[in-house]
Amino acid sequence: MQGSQRVVMFCLLTTVLPAILIISPLYLRNIRYADVMYKVSDSDVIQIHKGQSSIFCEKHSIKMNSSFNAFQMKGKPKLASKKRHIRLRKSMTLPDDTLEYWGFYLFAGSTVELKACSRYDGSKILVVKGDKIFDTCGILESKYKRDPLVVENHGHVSVTLENPKDKKREIIEDNYNNNKLWLGDIPGSKVITKHKRDVVPPPLHNPNTVLDAGVNHGGNALNNSIGPAEDKSVSSFESGLYECYNDNILMNDFFPYSIQCNNTKYLEDIKTLKVVHEVMSDGYYYYIFYSDNDFVNNDIHAIFDIFKPTFQYSNISNSKMCLNRTECVFAVEMFSDELVIVEVPTKDGLNNNDDNVFILTSVCHPRVSVYIFFPVSVLLLILVFAFL
Repeated sequence: MQGSQRVVMFCLLTTVLPAILIISPLYLRNIRYADVMYKVSDSDVIQIHKGQSSIFCEKHSIKMNSSFNAFQMKGKPKLASKKRHIRLRKSMTLPDDTLEYWGFYLFAGSTVELKACSRYDGSKILVVKGDKIFDTCGILESKYKRDPLVVENHGHVSVTLENPKDKKREIIEDNYNNNKLWLGDIPGSKVITKHKRDVVPPPLHNPNTVLDAGVNHGGNALNNSIGPAEDKSVSSFESGLYECYNDNILMNDFFPYSIQCNNTKYLEDIKTLKVVHEVMSDGYYYYIFYSDNDFVNNDIHAIFDIFKPTFQYSNISNSKMCLNRTECVFAVEMFSDELVIVEVPTKDGLNNNDDNVFILTSVCHPRVSVYIFFPVSVLLLILVFAFL
């Protein structure tokens, strides 16, 4: 080659190509195969794909702020005939025209036994089959839209509600001793241009392959402290639920009510509403509690007894199994198609009153023998062109 072609080729081979060989490992290590943080909860079973490669990772380590089980295997595990028992005790207070829901991912063959009661008349339960992201058709969002600053009149008392996030915090500097105080603490002080740098937390990812899922909880009853909602008739609220879920409704019924229904222990001592749900197909099932009482906030107590099939992990060696640990490390063979499955265990008979969310961190340990290729290639290019 002569002339401009020779110059272009020389620039490509001495500048562009080395730059690519230097940037590529940095991109792979810090972006493509960087550490990944997942949000998981009780009873979740996930398969980890993101941030892993059998070529660029020689080890795969995982850690969590709670104990878990992990298995390295090809494909997905099969369901066993053995079932595990999960017991959930739930208590809630529902004002009129509000709801709370509890959702579960259930395999075919699962059984759900539900006992429930309410303190006053008017509480109902709606059971529907839905998707992983539960669609509430805007029912939750439309009831409690409030301005950041609202003035409400209650008789002779005027109550102002403020959003703390909208309140500006100003720092002042004392003219005499340079002490930092809040604006208004001392007279004759001046406001100063000082802001703390925001610390951006690492992003939390949803698992891309969920084999089993924990409890999904939501509703608008928890927002009731903001203030009373707009007046709506019971029929419009309930008809909105019917219109939203339509053909997916599996059950809709009133609760038995009693003034003695004040905790979940009451449900163990008497015979009350008991729903037995035999699951015929895999999917997400949601149990929606809502109130139809115009006069009082209704207390509702429920006990879920869930019997779910478990996964079986057969023919797995001890080196590819990690039980009841908070941190595990697996060796990754070159060109292997094995992936790690993480199981957040739920003990039999667990009384779960809280929504437990854990942070699972997945780490790819770089395969040095592959990454060393990039800097060595740059050195070879320099040596080759040094003698041309």
